[in-house]
Amino acid sequence: MDVIIEHIFCQYSDEATALYLRIINVILLSSDEEELRASMEKLRHTTNFDKYFIYGFGKHHIWVCLRKPSDRNKVFENRVLMAQF
Repeated sequence: MDVIIEHIFCQYSDEATALYLRIINVILLSSDEEELRASMEKLRHTTNFDKYFIYGFGKHHIWVCLRKPSDRNKVFENRVLMAQF
């Protein structure tokens, strides 16, 4: 899978930056959609993923958005990355 960076990443936290790189690695190392879904769920449950990001799946892609540091219930308007499978 190829990662497509769609928007600039706001480096407001070292932890968020490290997670951003881990997300990219998870996507690049996944061989198919099923493995990607399982890996993202594992990342979500073993890190503070939900504190900084949200993600979802479309019919043939995954998208990731960054939460706003001022209000973590809100996300930035643009996706930071996506990958097609």
